[in-house]
Amino acid sequence: MKKYSDYTIEDFLLDSTFVEWVKSEGYRNHSHPWTQWSQQHPSQQYLVKQAREFILATGIHEKPISEEQIERLITNTHNRIQEEETLEFEINEHVAWYHHNTWKWSIAATIFLLFSVGVWWYTDKSVNPQLSHLSQKAIEELVTKTNLSRMKMPIKLPDGSSLLLEPNSTIQFPASFDNSPNREVYLDGQAFFEVVKNPQQPFLVHAKTTVVKVLGTSFTVQSFNKEKEVKVVVKTGKVMVYEKEEEDNNRVTLLPNQQVIVDEQNLMQATAISSEQVAAITSKTSTAIEFNESPVAQIFKKLESLYGVHIYFDQKLLEDCSLTTTLGEEPLFTKLQIICEAIGPNTKFEVVNEKIIIQSLGCNQ
Repeated sequence: MKKYSDYTIEDFLLDSTFVEWVKSEGYRNHSHPWTQWSQQHPSQQYLVKQAREFILATGIHEKPISEEQIERLITNTHNRIQEEETLEFEINEHVAWYHHNTWKWSIAATIFLLFSVGVWWYTDKSVNPQLSHLSQKAIEELVTKTNLSRMKMPIKLPDGSSLLLEPNSTIQFPASFDNSPNREVYLDGQAFFEVVKNPQQPFLVHAKTTVVKVLGTSFTVQSFNKEKEVKVVVKTGKVMVYEKEEEDNNRVTLLPNQQVIVDEQNLMQATAISSEQVAAITSKTSTAIEFNESPVAQIFKKLESLYGVHIYFDQKLLEDCSLTTTLGEEPLFTKLQIICEAIGPNTKFEVVNEKIIIQSLGCNQ
C-alpha cells in the first residue's frame, strides 16, 4: 500500500492537505500533523522541502486550479510519454527517484507552474446525456469527482451515503441535498453505492437516459457514456430502474442478487445472479460483520478486503487497540466513524483522492 512515506514529489503537489499546509505556512506550526510527520521522517525531508519551495515559488492565485485538472493533465502527459518511452526505472529510494527521473519532475513542475498563473488549456467538451435536463447554472454548481487512479475512490455524499468510484469514472452531485425532493447524482462509469435510508427523499442515480431509484440499499451501476449498455446490480434492499421519460410504462424492480441490463432500445429484463457474481461487481461485504476484541489493524484490513480500498494508519500507534463491535449495512464511512469513535475522541478519518487516512493519538486519547 502506498503511504505518505512512499510519496513522490508529484504526490506531494497533488495532496490538497499538503498544499494547504504550505500555503497557510503550517510548516511554522510545530503541532501541525504535516510538520510532525516531516520531522519524524527525515528520509522524506528532502522531497518535502523541494515540494514546499516549489509551491511557494509558484504561489500566484489569480485562478484556482482543481486537483482533478492537475491530475488529469499529468496523467495525459505521462501517457503520451510512456507511448514513446519503453525504458523503465527501478525505484529503490525516493531521493533516487528524484535524481533519476528529473524529466518527470520537470513535467510536473511545468504543469503546476502553468496552473498557478491561471493558464488552463485543457477543455472537456464531452456532454453527459444524464445532465441534459439541468440548466447550465445547475451543472456548474455540481461537485465533480473523477477517478484517474487505478484504485477505487471512496466518496462521501452530502447525506452520509457513500460510494466507491471505479477507475476512469466520474460522479457529479450537488453540494447539498437540502431543499430538494430527491437526492440526485449523475454517473459516467461504474460505482458501488451504499445509500442512507430516507423514505422522504428518494435517491436517484442518473446513468445516460436510465434512472435508478432507491430509498436505502447497496448496489452497483455500470454506465460508461461511450458504451451502449447500462447495468444495475443489487446487493441489498430494493431498487427501481426506469427510463427517464417512461417511468410509468417501462420500469423494472430489482431485489437482492438481481441485475438488469438496459440496451440501446431501452429494453430491460431482471435476471437472478449468484452471490459470487454480485460480490464481484459490488463488494464482498456481508449483512453483518462481528468483531470480538479484535485488533484495530485487523478490522481495517478486513474493511480493505471487503471494499477493495486502501486504509492508511499508524500501525505502531494503534497496535494495542482492540474493539468489540458489529458492523451491519451501514455505508463505509459510517463504519469508519463507528470505529474511530470507539478508538478515542481524537481519532478521525479523512479521504484524500483514493486514500482513506486514519488520524489518531492512540487508544482512548
